[in-house]
Amino acid sequence: MVTADTPVLLPPVLWRMSSRARRIILRLDLRRRAIVITLPAGATRQQGLRFLQSQSQWLAQAMADLPPPAVDQGQIWLEGQAIPILPTIILDGRTRLTDKGLHVGHPPEEHARHLLSFLKRRAESLFPPLFRQQSLRMEASPAKFSLRDVKSRWGSCTRQGRIMLSWRLIMAPPDIYTYVMVHELAHLRHFNHGPAFWALVDQYAPGGQPGRKKAEKWLSQNGAHLLAMI
Repeated sequence: MVTADTPVLLPPVLWRMSSRARRIILRLDLRRRAIVITLPAGATRQQGLRFLQSQSQWLAQAMADLPPPAVDQGQIWLEGQAIPILPTIILDGRTRLTDKGLHVGHPPEEHARHLLSFLKRRAESLFPPLFRQQSLRMEASPAKFSLRDVKSRWGSCTRQGRIMLSWRLIMAPPDIYTYVMVHELAHLRHFNHGPAFWALVDQYAPGGQPGRKKAEKWLSQNGAHLLAMI
């Protein structure tokens, strides 16, 4: 439990200017483990820092709730499973997955970078064929499919039929990332969140409507881990 007397180790501060902001906005960038201060027109950094100081208890609690990085945990999530990170001497320096864990043949200070690269490659290998399979099942014809690293949304669909998925979903269980694919593909037929849209999602989501609700709850509870782990 964080109290007013809890010392706060201030993370890096990132500054943003916004002509649309009506007040100073404070948020945590989970991926960078940094504080983002957005200033409206006319506001100064001094005002931003004073506002940050006034929110010290919130900041202390947010930092305390932040999941530790995978390297500090000694494990990484992969398709819903906690996989041990095993520092290993590998002559070719590659990162390899075995039944014992993920062997990272690099110096410890480089582990985070190579873990991130491994997860991206895994997503790039697994997601496109699964996405094509789901598209065929739903008789959907997306214009383009891509993987990105996004701050908030796990997937998106444009009116032009371009669908994007976060590669970080490779850390989630298969039913979770399959649900996100189904959700975005359903937008090709219903570009809204009306009853017809949810009926289509529930028709194809793993486990139907209960599975869809389970997936949404899982993402709500674990989304911060996917962003902050690596």
